[in-house]
Amino acid sequence: MASARAHRNVISRRTFFKGALFTQVALLAACAGEGPGGVRSGQATPEGAEAEARPLPIPPLEQGTLNGTTRSFELTAQQGEYEIVPGTKTKTWGFNGPWLGPTLYMRQGETIEMKVNNALDEPTVVHWHGLHLPAAADGGPALIFDPGTSWEPTWQVEQAASTCWYHPHPHEISALHAYRGLAGGIVIADDASDALGLPQEYGVDDIPVIITDAKFTEDGQLDETIDPTYGLLGTTPLVNGITKPRFEASTSRVRLRIFNGATMRFHHLSLGVPFNIIATDQGLLDAPIEADAVLLSPGERVEIIVDLEEGKDLMLRSDGVPNGGGLPDEEVANGFGLQDTFDLLEIAAPEHDTALDALPAQLVPVVRPDVSGAPEREFRLNGFQINEQSMDMERVDFVIDHNGPEVWHVTNENSDWPHNFHVHNARFLVDKVDNGEVAFTEGWHDTIYVPPLSTVTLIVEFGWHPDPTLAYMYHCHMLFHEDEGMMGQFVMVEPGQKANLRPMPEGHHH
Repeated sequence: MASARAHRNVISRRTFFKGALFTQVALLAACAGEGPGGVRSGQATPEGAEAEARPLPIPPLEQGTLNGTTRSFELTAQQGEYEIVPGTKTKTWGFNGPWLGPTLYMRQGETIEMKVNNALDEPTVVHWHGLHLPAAADGGPALIFDPGTSWEPTWQVEQAASTCWYHPHPHEISALHAYRGLAGGIVIADDASDALGLPQEYGVDDIPVIITDAKFTEDGQLDETIDPTYGLLGTTPLVNGITKPRFEASTSRVRLRIFNGATMRFHHLSLGVPFNIIATDQGLLDAPIEADAVLLSPGERVEIIVDLEEGKDLMLRSDGVPNGGGLPDEEVANGFGLQDTFDLLEIAAPEHDTALDALPAQLVPVVRPDVSGAPEREFRLNGFQINEQSMDMERVDFVIDHNGPEVWHVTNENSDWPHNFHVHNARFLVDKVDNGEVAFTEGWHDTIYVPPLSTVTLIVEFGWHPDPTLAYMYHCHMLFHEDEGMMGQFVMVEPGQKANLRPMPEGHHH
């Protein structure tokens, strides 16, 4: 196995169009003329940027109730208020609290019994993003449930160790519900990952970093004004729900589980020093990859290992997407926030260095499925449509009647809009990218950036849970695009079965 250092240039080689040189130029340009909060010249100053840093809130770790191999959880979606910006109480939503939700811990092979209570004043539903599970538990929009009622899905944890998350998925209003605070992390563990010696003490050396954003009204409330082109694009970045956080590390090695939970914003993340990427959306890589930066589109996750030196504090920054994400029009790129820069999270080094072992040379094998003779499908993203169709809850776009991989060709037909692509109940490898480059394609993903006029070819594996009555979604995870119709649905059936969708709940037809 090649050393981690030998892999270092993978990201540079795959940076959009211009490669490492452009990245360095972009970073220098971004740092020039920075205002409070590390923003570039001409960019709105984030709320709270000039306040004192506050301790990074760590979402509580919820391990549920374990009875044998069955783990039971209860979540309540509720209203509240929270001090997102220092000195201001903002009305918010959250799970089991006023804002965001706990981190759910589960292990491969366990049976999960979940109860979700809706204490809001409007219907919602919760999707377990990244999990492979029956459509009846997936939390797609057909499973929406009313205020004052509960939903009790159950499933078995099939997949290997990974960082997933949960968020709302009501048809046409997913972005608004997520923006109000309904989101939390999921940590899936297994024996193979436990044995690797990676940091895994939650809240100490294994830290969730949930990146979202917000805009605020003059009285400090969430501004829910939706731009007809750019959606809910917040001008103030938040990490674990607050502005300007600081994490005081007590160990010299820290594992960051980074979630891009933004509804629309991309983040090109750096620390000013090299770090090691150990996992993507769907689990561990086959070996650590040393990198200087990594791009996350909305919905993506990455796990990185950061080695700290005494007296050398670090800043997790969003540096602006190299080359504007491939968008030719700078004004449009700015509209999507692709050239915005932010300081996100200060990481204070421990007072004393600790001798660190080398990271494992091998993590978990990533095995490419045999796709000879596999079905192939084409997805053309354009505006707010996929394959020239807007989402219709009563239409089945296709049926999968086999338990095997498929090859999907996903094309962004827009020359001036970014899109990404997420598939429910699935994981995929990036086979190739035509007419463009994607910044990081190693490992298993469930969400991927699709640059303008590019085609990304995916090798897709699915959880095998045939049910002709309920569908799984695929969609752009820029949630405004999803809400505007950039979504489709597929049904998994036994060979010879036909799809027979159950009706939407009464009063929830769109």
